[in-house]
Amino acid sequence: MDTNLLTIRAVAPGSPAAEAGVAPGSTLVSLNGRPVVDALGLRFAETAGQVDLVWRDAEGRERRAVIEKSDDVPLGLGVDPLTMRACNNRCAFCFAHQNARGMRRSLYFKDDDYRFSFLNGTFATLTNLTDADVERILEERLSPLYISVHATDWALRNRILGNPKAPDILEQISRFAAARIVMHTQVVLCPGVNDGTPLAKTFDDLERFHPFVATMALVPVGLTRYREGLAVLRSPDREYARELLAWAEPRRRRCLRKLGTRFVFPSDEFYLLAERSFPSARSYEGYAQLGNGVGGSRKFLDEFQRQETRLPTAVRPTRRVTVVTGMLAIPVLSRVIDRLNRVQGLHVRLVPVRNTFFGGSVTCAGLLTGSDILTTLEEERDERGDEILIPSICLKEDTDVFLDDRRLADLGARLARPTVRVDASARGLTRAVLSGLSPVTRP
Repeated sequence: MDTNLLTIRAVAPGSPAAEAGVAPGSTLVSLNGRPVVDALGLRFAETAGQVDLVWRDAEGRERRAVIEKSDDVPLGLGVDPLTMRACNNRCAFCFAHQNARGMRRSLYFKDDDYRFSFLNGTFATLTNLTDADVERILEERLSPLYISVHATDWALRNRILGNPKAPDILEQISRFAAARIVMHTQVVLCPGVNDGTPLAKTFDDLERFHPFVATMALVPVGLTRYREGLAVLRSPDREYARELLAWAEPRRRRCLRKLGTRFVFPSDEFYLLAERSFPSARSYEGYAQLGNGVGGSRKFLDEFQRQETRLPTAVRPTRRVTVVTGMLAIPVLSRVIDRLNRVQGLHVRLVPVRNTFFGGSVTCAGLLTGSDILTTLEEERDERGDEILIPSICLKEDTDVFLDDRRLADLGARLARPTVRVDASARGLTRAVLSGLSPVTRP
Protein backbone atom coordinates (compact mmCIF):
# COMPACT_ATOMS: atom_id res chain seq x y z
CA MET A 1 0.00 0.00 0.00
CA ASP A 2 1.23 3.48 -0.88
CA THR A 3 2.17 5.15 2.42
CA ASN A 4 2.16 8.56 0.72
CA LEU A 5 -1.61 8.54 0.32
CA LEU A 6 -3.56 11.06 2.39
CA THR A 7 -5.68 9.63 5.15
CA ILE A 8 -9.22 11.01 5.23
CA ARG A 9 -9.68 11.98 8.87
CA ALA A 10 -13.21 13.34 8.61
CA VAL A 11 -16.09 13.66 6.15
CA ALA A 12 -18.56 16.52 6.53
CA PRO A 13 -22.16 15.25 6.90
CA GLY A 14 -24.25 15.97 3.82
CA SER A 15 -21.19 16.88 1.73
CA PRO A 16 -20.59 15.57 -1.80
CA ALA A 17 -17.99 13.13 -0.45
CA ALA A 18 -20.39 11.81 2.19
CA GLU A 19 -23.11 11.31 -0.44
CA ALA A 20 -20.57 9.38 -2.55
CA GLY A 21 -20.00 7.00 0.35
CA VAL A 22 -16.58 8.16 1.55
CA ALA A 23 -16.02 7.39 5.24
CA PRO A 24 -13.37 8.56 7.72
CA GLY A 25 -10.37 6.25 7.79
CA SER A 26 -10.30 5.87 4.01
CA THR A 27 -7.27 6.95 1.99
CA LEU A 28 -7.40 9.40 -0.90
CA VAL A 29 -5.94 7.86 -4.08
CA SER A 30 -6.54 10.58 -6.66
CA LEU A 31 -8.67 13.49 -7.77
CA ASN A 32 -9.24 13.90 -11.51
CA GLY A 33 -6.62 11.27 -12.19
CA ARG A 34 -3.84 12.89 -10.19
CA PRO A 35 -2.48 11.97 -6.76
CA VAL A 36 -3.02 14.50 -3.98
CA VAL A 37 0.02 14.98 -1.74
CA ASP A 38 -1.28 17.40 0.89
CA ALA A 39 -4.17 19.56 2.07
CA LEU A 40 -3.28 22.35 -0.35
CA GLY A 41 -3.43 19.94 -3.29
CA LEU A 42 -6.85 18.79 -2.12
CA ARG A 43 -8.15 22.36 -1.97
CA PHE A 44 -6.80 23.04 -5.45
CA ALA A 45 -8.22 19.89 -7.07
CA GLU A 46 -11.68 20.07 -5.49
CA THR A 47 -12.46 23.47 -7.01
CA ALA A 48 -13.43 21.78 -10.27
CA GLY A 49 -17.13 21.48 -11.09
CA GLN A 50 -16.70 17.79 -11.90
CA VAL A 51 -14.40 15.72 -9.69
CA ASP A 52 -13.33 12.16 -10.41
CA LEU A 53 -12.70 10.90 -6.86
CA VAL A 54 -10.83 7.64 -6.20
CA TRP A 55 -10.31 6.36 -2.63
CA ARG A 56 -9.61 3.17 -0.70
CA ASP A 57 -12.01 2.29 2.05
CA ALA A 58 -11.03 0.89 5.45
CA GLU A 59 -10.98 -2.66 4.02
CA GLY A 60 -8.53 -1.63 1.29
CA ARG A 61 -11.03 -1.77 -1.57
CA GLU A 62 -10.54 0.88 -4.22
CA ARG A 63 -13.69 2.88 -4.94
CA ARG A 64 -14.57 5.64 -7.37
CA ALA A 65 -17.21 8.34 -7.80
CA VAL A 66 -17.65 11.10 -10.35
CA ILE A 67 -19.09 14.07 -8.47
CA GLU A 68 -20.92 16.97 -10.09
CA LYS A 69 -21.02 20.11 -7.94
CA SER A 70 -20.60 23.88 -7.97
CA ASP A 71 -17.03 25.14 -8.20
CA ASP A 72 -17.22 26.80 -4.78
CA VAL A 73 -18.56 23.74 -2.96
CA PRO A 74 -15.82 21.67 -1.24
CA LEU A 75 -15.90 17.91 -1.29
CA GLY A 76 -16.11 17.81 2.50
CA LEU A 77 -12.94 15.80 3.09
CA GLY A 78 -10.86 16.51 6.16
CA VAL A 79 -7.18 15.54 5.95
CA ASP A 80 -4.10 16.26 8.04
CA PRO A 81 -3.03 19.92 7.97
CA LEU A 82 0.14 20.95 6.18
CA THR A 83 3.39 20.37 8.03
CA MET A 84 5.75 23.32 7.75
CA ARG A 85 9.00 22.70 5.86
CA ALA A 86 12.28 23.57 7.53
CA CYS A 87 14.59 26.25 6.18
CA ASN A 88 17.98 25.20 4.78
CA ASN A 89 19.62 28.62 5.25
CA ARG A 90 21.65 30.12 8.08
CA CYS A 91 20.78 33.80 7.88
CA ALA A 92 22.76 35.87 10.37
CA PHE A 93 19.61 37.79 11.31
CA CYS A 94 17.25 34.82 11.66
CA PHE A 95 15.37 35.05 14.96
CA ALA A 96 15.61 31.29 15.45
CA HIS A 97 19.36 31.83 15.98
CA GLN A 98 18.81 34.87 18.21
CA ASN A 99 16.59 33.36 20.89
CA ALA A 100 17.60 32.77 24.49
CA ARG A 101 18.08 29.21 25.65
CA GLY A 102 15.24 27.40 27.36
CA MET A 103 12.36 28.86 25.34
CA ARG A 104 9.63 26.68 23.88
CA ARG A 105 10.80 24.36 21.14
CA SER A 106 8.76 25.85 18.31
CA LEU A 107 10.65 29.16 18.57
CA TYR A 108 13.83 27.46 17.36
CA PHE A 109 12.21 26.00 14.25
CA LYS A 110 13.18 27.79 11.04
CA ASP A 111 10.30 27.64 8.59
CA ASP A 112 10.59 28.27 4.85
CA ASP A 113 7.64 26.92 2.89
CA TYR A 114 6.25 28.20 -0.41
CA ARG A 115 2.85 26.65 0.37
CA PHE A 116 2.41 28.82 3.47
CA SER A 117 3.71 31.77 1.47
CA PHE A 118 0.76 31.30 -0.87
CA LEU A 119 -1.78 30.48 1.84
CA ASN A 120 -0.81 32.92 4.60
CA GLY A 121 1.46 35.54 3.05
CA THR A 122 4.53 34.40 4.99
CA PHE A 123 7.86 35.06 3.31
CA ALA A 124 9.96 32.24 1.85
CA THR A 125 13.42 32.31 0.31
CA LEU A 126 12.60 29.56 -2.24
CA THR A 127 16.03 27.99 -1.64
CA ASN A 128 14.54 24.58 -0.82
CA LEU A 129 12.32 24.22 -3.88
CA THR A 130 12.56 20.98 -5.84
CA ASP A 131 11.81 20.73 -9.56
CA ALA A 132 8.47 19.18 -8.58
CA ASP A 133 7.71 22.16 -6.33
CA VAL A 134 8.36 24.59 -9.16
CA GLU A 135 6.15 22.60 -11.53
CA ARG A 136 3.42 22.54 -8.91
CA ILE A 137 3.56 26.31 -8.41
CA LEU A 138 3.22 26.78 -12.17
CA GLU A 139 0.51 24.16 -12.67
CA GLU A 140 -1.63 25.12 -9.68
CA ARG A 141 -0.92 28.82 -10.20
CA LEU A 142 0.00 29.45 -6.59
CA SER A 143 -0.18 33.23 -6.77
CA PRO A 144 0.73 35.50 -5.11
CA LEU A 145 3.94 34.32 -3.51
CA TYR A 146 5.88 36.29 -0.88
CA ILE A 147 9.63 36.08 -1.42
CA SER A 148 12.56 37.07 0.80
CA VAL A 149 15.04 38.38 -1.75
CA HIS A 150 17.43 40.52 0.37
CA ALA A 151 19.75 40.94 -2.64
CA THR A 152 19.64 39.93 -6.28
CA ASP A 153 23.43 39.69 -6.52
CA TRP A 154 23.76 35.90 -6.38
CA ALA A 155 26.99 35.74 -4.39
CA LEU A 156 25.89 38.40 -1.91
CA ARG A 157 22.51 36.78 -1.37
CA ASN A 158 24.10 33.42 -0.71
CA ARG A 159 26.41 35.06 1.82
CA ILE A 160 23.46 36.74 3.56
CA LEU A 161 21.54 33.46 3.61
CA GLY A 162 24.57 31.50 4.79
CA ASN A 163 23.83 29.05 1.99
CA PRO A 164 26.44 28.75 -0.80
CA LYS A 165 24.15 26.36 -2.71
CA ALA A 166 21.13 28.66 -2.87
CA PRO A 167 19.79 28.98 -6.43
CA ASP A 168 19.81 32.21 -8.41
CA ILE A 169 16.74 34.10 -7.23
CA LEU A 170 16.52 36.06 -10.48
CA GLU A 171 16.21 32.85 -12.48
CA GLN A 172 13.40 31.69 -10.22
CA ILE A 173 11.60 35.03 -10.39
CA SER A 174 12.00 35.12 -14.17
CA ARG A 175 10.40 31.71 -14.53
CA PHE A 176 7.47 32.61 -12.29
CA ALA A 177 6.98 35.95 -14.04
CA ALA A 178 6.88 34.19 -17.42
CA ALA A 179 4.03 32.08 -16.00
CA ARG A 180 2.29 35.25 -14.72
CA ILE A 181 2.73 34.35 -11.06
CA VAL A 182 2.43 37.49 -8.92
CA MET A 183 5.18 38.03 -6.34
CA HIS A 184 5.60 40.35 -3.37
CA THR A 185 9.23 40.70 -2.30
CA GLN A 186 11.11 41.93 0.74
CA VAL A 187 14.64 43.12 1.44
CA VAL A 188 15.76 42.93 5.07
CA LEU A 189 18.30 45.74 5.14
CA CYS A 190 21.54 45.14 7.00
CA PRO A 191 23.53 48.40 7.15
CA GLY A 192 26.76 48.11 5.19
CA VAL A 193 25.82 44.71 3.71
CA ASN A 194 22.98 44.84 1.19
CA ASP A 195 22.27 48.57 0.98
CA GLY A 196 23.97 51.17 -1.24
CA THR A 197 25.00 49.78 -4.63
CA PRO A 198 23.64 46.25 -3.95
CA LEU A 199 20.25 47.72 -3.00
CA ALA A 200 20.15 49.82 -6.17
CA LYS A 201 20.86 46.67 -8.21
CA THR A 202 18.15 44.75 -6.36
CA PHE A 203 15.67 47.53 -7.04
CA ASP A 204 16.56 47.70 -10.75
CA ASP A 205 16.45 43.91 -11.14
CA LEU A 206 13.07 43.50 -9.46
CA GLU A 207 11.47 46.52 -11.12
CA ARG A 208 11.94 45.06 -14.57
CA PHE A 209 9.69 42.13 -13.63
CA HIS A 210 6.76 44.39 -12.80
CA PRO A 211 3.78 43.82 -12.81
CA PHE A 212 4.48 40.23 -11.75
CA VAL A 213 6.88 41.43 -9.08
CA ALA A 214 4.20 43.67 -7.61
CA THR A 215 5.94 45.17 -4.57
CA MET A 216 9.34 45.45 -2.91
CA ALA A 217 9.30 46.08 0.85
CA LEU A 218 12.29 47.50 2.70
CA VAL A 219 12.48 46.19 6.27
CA PRO A 220 15.17 46.95 8.90
CA VAL A 221 17.14 44.05 10.32
CA GLY A 222 16.08 43.00 13.83
CA LEU A 223 18.89 42.06 16.22
CA THR A 224 18.63 40.61 19.72
CA ARG A 225 21.31 40.38 22.41
CA TYR A 226 21.66 36.62 21.83
CA ARG A 227 24.08 36.65 18.90
CA GLU A 228 27.00 34.56 20.09
CA GLY A 229 28.86 33.09 17.12
CA LEU A 230 26.86 35.09 14.55
CA ALA A 231 28.14 37.67 12.10
CA VAL A 232 28.50 41.20 13.43
CA LEU A 233 25.62 43.33 12.21
CA ARG A 234 24.37 46.73 13.28
CA SER A 235 20.85 48.07 13.61
CA PRO A 236 19.64 51.04 11.54
CA ASP A 237 19.55 54.35 13.43
CA ARG A 238 17.81 57.66 12.79
CA GLU A 239 20.36 58.93 10.27
CA TYR A 240 20.32 55.61 8.40
CA ALA A 241 16.52 55.66 8.24
CA ARG A 242 16.51 59.22 6.90
CA GLU A 243 19.04 58.35 4.21
CA LEU A 244 17.06 55.26 3.25
CA LEU A 245 13.82 57.25 2.89
CA ALA A 246 15.67 59.88 0.86
CA TRP A 247 16.92 57.08 -1.42
CA ALA A 248 13.50 55.47 -1.77
CA GLU A 249 11.26 58.51 -2.33
CA PRO A 250 12.48 59.60 -5.80
CA ARG A 251 12.31 55.98 -6.95
CA ARG A 252 8.76 55.72 -5.65
CA ARG A 253 7.78 58.84 -7.58
CA ARG A 254 9.49 57.59 -10.73
CA CYS A 255 7.79 54.20 -10.49
CA LEU A 256 4.42 55.86 -10.00
CA ARG A 257 4.87 57.82 -13.23
CA LYS A 258 6.34 54.91 -15.15
CA LEU A 259 4.49 51.87 -13.77
CA GLY A 260 1.43 53.30 -12.09
CA THR A 261 2.63 52.03 -8.71
CA ARG A 262 5.15 53.23 -6.14
CA PHE A 263 6.55 49.66 -6.16
CA VAL A 264 9.04 50.10 -3.29
CA PHE A 265 7.60 50.43 0.21
CA PRO A 266 9.72 51.22 3.29
CA SER A 267 8.35 49.68 6.47
CA ASP A 268 6.77 51.77 9.22
CA GLU A 269 9.85 51.32 11.38
CA PHE A 270 11.96 53.41 9.01
CA TYR A 271 9.51 56.32 9.27
CA LEU A 272 9.46 56.00 13.07
CA LEU A 273 13.26 55.83 13.29
CA ALA A 274 13.58 58.82 10.98
CA GLU A 275 10.92 60.72 12.95
CA ARG A 276 9.04 61.34 9.72
CA SER A 277 5.30 61.36 9.04
CA PHE A 278 3.75 58.25 7.48
CA PRO A 279 2.60 58.47 3.87
CA SER A 280 -1.11 58.72 3.15
CA ALA A 281 -3.31 55.63 3.07
CA ARG A 282 -3.63 56.01 -0.69
CA SER A 283 0.14 55.72 -1.12
CA TYR A 284 0.09 52.20 0.36
CA GLU A 285 -2.01 51.07 -2.62
CA GLY A 286 -4.19 48.57 -0.81
CA TYR A 287 -1.69 47.58 1.92
CA ALA A 288 -0.29 44.56 0.07
CA GLN A 289 2.49 44.14 2.65
CA LEU A 290 0.57 45.02 5.80
CA GLY A 291 1.68 41.83 7.55
CA ASN A 292 5.30 42.81 6.90
CA GLY A 293 5.07 46.02 8.93
CA VAL A 294 4.31 48.23 5.93
CA GLY A 295 1.45 50.65 6.45
CA GLY A 296 0.03 49.33 9.70
CA SER A 297 0.60 52.59 11.55
CA ARG A 298 -1.16 54.66 8.90
CA LYS A 299 -4.03 52.18 8.84
CA PHE A 300 -4.26 52.31 12.66
CA LEU A 301 -4.33 56.12 12.76
CA ASP A 302 -6.90 56.38 9.98
CA GLU A 303 -9.08 53.77 11.65
CA PHE A 304 -8.91 55.67 14.93
CA GLN A 305 -9.90 58.86 13.14
CA ARG A 306 -13.10 57.09 12.09
CA GLN A 307 -13.61 55.76 15.63
CA GLU A 308 -13.05 59.26 17.01
CA THR A 309 -16.28 60.53 15.48
CA ARG A 310 -18.19 58.03 17.65
CA LEU A 311 -16.49 58.85 20.94
CA PRO A 312 -18.72 60.25 23.69
CA THR A 313 -17.82 63.51 25.38
CA ALA A 314 -18.16 61.88 28.81
CA VAL A 315 -18.71 58.44 30.34
CA ARG A 316 -19.83 56.95 33.61
CA PRO A 317 -18.65 55.43 35.82
CA THR A 318 -15.09 56.74 35.89
CA ARG A 319 -12.61 54.27 34.41
CA ARG A 320 -8.81 54.04 34.67
CA VAL A 321 -7.04 51.85 32.13
CA THR A 322 -3.41 50.92 31.45
CA VAL A 323 -2.41 50.23 27.82
CA VAL A 324 0.81 48.25 27.29
CA THR A 325 2.94 48.66 24.18
CA GLY A 326 6.54 48.41 22.94
CA MET A 327 8.86 51.38 22.63
CA LEU A 328 8.46 51.60 18.83
CA ALA A 329 4.74 52.44 18.89
CA ILE A 330 4.96 55.37 21.33
CA PRO A 331 4.62 58.10 18.63
CA VAL A 332 1.62 56.31 17.08
CA LEU A 333 -0.25 55.50 20.27
CA SER A 334 0.49 58.72 22.17
CA ARG A 335 -1.78 60.83 20.01
CA VAL A 336 -4.55 58.22 20.29
CA ILE A 337 -4.25 58.01 24.07
CA ASP A 338 -4.26 61.81 24.34
CA ARG A 339 -7.55 61.93 22.43
CA LEU A 340 -9.15 59.19 24.57
CA ASN A 341 -8.21 61.12 27.70
CA ARG A 342 -10.28 64.06 26.48
CA VAL A 343 -13.38 61.95 27.22
CA GLN A 344 -14.54 63.05 30.67
CA GLY A 345 -14.43 60.21 33.18
CA LEU A 346 -11.85 58.24 31.17
CA HIS A 347 -8.22 57.99 32.30
CA VAL A 348 -6.00 56.01 29.93
CA ARG A 349 -2.31 55.54 30.67
CA LEU A 350 0.16 54.37 28.04
CA VAL A 351 2.95 52.20 29.47
CA PRO A 352 5.77 51.44 27.01
CA VAL A 353 7.78 48.37 28.00
CA ARG A 354 11.50 48.17 27.30
CA ASN A 355 12.52 44.78 25.94
CA THR A 356 15.28 43.60 28.28
CA PHE A 357 14.68 39.97 27.33
CA PHE A 358 15.79 40.30 23.71
CA GLY A 359 17.67 43.58 24.15
CA GLY A 360 16.88 47.26 23.82
CA SER A 361 17.22 47.30 20.03
CA VAL A 362 14.09 45.11 19.81
CA THR A 363 11.28 47.64 20.18
CA CYS A 364 8.12 46.20 18.62
CA ALA A 365 5.21 45.09 20.81
CA GLY A 366 5.00 41.71 19.10
CA LEU A 367 8.26 40.60 20.75
CA LEU A 368 7.46 41.68 24.30
CA THR A 369 7.62 38.95 26.92
CA GLY A 370 5.39 38.46 29.91
CA SER A 371 8.39 38.86 32.19
CA ASP A 372 9.27 42.33 30.88
CA ILE A 373 5.65 43.47 31.06
CA LEU A 374 5.36 42.16 34.61
CA THR A 375 8.58 43.86 35.72
CA THR A 376 7.49 47.20 34.27
CA LEU A 377 4.01 47.12 35.79
CA GLU A 378 5.17 45.88 39.20
CA GLU A 379 7.19 49.09 39.47
CA GLU A 380 3.99 51.09 38.90
CA ARG A 381 1.89 49.61 41.68
CA ASP A 382 -0.23 52.72 42.24
CA GLU A 383 -0.73 53.57 38.56
CA ARG A 384 -2.13 50.36 37.09
CA GLY A 385 -5.73 51.51 36.92
CA ASP A 386 -8.80 49.28 36.90
CA GLU A 387 -7.71 47.10 34.00
CA ILE A 388 -4.57 46.32 32.00
CA LEU A 389 -4.87 45.96 28.23
CA ILE A 390 -2.35 43.76 26.40
CA PRO A 391 -2.19 43.89 22.56
CA SER A 392 -2.96 40.54 20.96
CA ILE A 393 0.31 40.57 18.99
CA CYS A 394 2.18 39.94 22.27
CA LEU A 395 0.50 36.53 22.59
CA LYS A 396 0.25 33.29 20.64
CA GLU A 397 -2.50 33.33 18.06
CA ASP A 398 -4.52 30.52 19.64
CA THR A 399 -3.68 30.84 23.36
CA ASP A 400 -2.94 33.61 25.86
CA VAL A 401 0.75 32.74 26.20
CA PHE A 402 3.71 35.10 25.77
CA LEU A 403 7.00 34.25 24.03
CA ASP A 404 8.59 33.33 27.37
CA ASP A 405 5.68 30.95 28.15
CA ARG A 406 4.18 33.20 30.82
CA ARG A 407 0.41 33.17 30.75
CA LEU A 408 -1.82 36.21 30.61
CA ALA A 409 -3.85 34.95 33.56
CA ASP A 410 -0.67 34.66 35.65
CA LEU A 411 0.14 38.32 34.97
CA GLY A 412 -3.33 39.31 36.09
CA ALA A 413 -2.95 37.34 39.31
CA ARG A 414 0.47 38.85 40.06
CA LEU A 415 -0.70 42.39 39.31
CA ALA A 416 -4.05 41.99 41.08
CA ARG A 417 -5.83 43.55 38.10
CA PRO A 418 -7.90 42.16 35.23
CA THR A 419 -5.39 41.72 32.41
CA VAL A 420 -7.12 41.55 29.04
CA ARG A 421 -6.06 40.54 25.56
CA VAL A 422 -7.08 43.27 23.11
CA ASP A 423 -7.17 43.16 19.33
CA ALA A 424 -4.23 45.24 18.08
CA SER A 425 -6.34 47.64 16.04
CA ALA A 426 -7.76 51.10 16.69
CA ARG A 427 -11.24 49.64 16.85
CA GLY A 428 -10.14 46.91 19.26
CA LEU A 429 -8.37 49.40 21.52
CA THR A 430 -11.27 51.86 21.56
CA ARG A 431 -13.82 49.17 22.32
CA ALA A 432 -11.69 47.76 25.14
CA VAL A 433 -11.10 51.16 26.72
CA LEU A 434 -14.83 51.99 26.66
CA SER A 435 -15.97 48.51 27.70
CA GLY A 436 -18.69 48.57 30.34
CA LEU A 437 -19.10 52.34 30.25
CA SER A 438 -22.22 54.34 29.49
CA PRO A 439 -21.92 57.47 27.35
CA VAL A 440 -23.26 60.58 29.02
CA THR A 441 -23.36 62.76 25.92
CA ARG A 442 -22.22 62.46 22.34
CA PRO A 443 -21.05 65.19 19.99
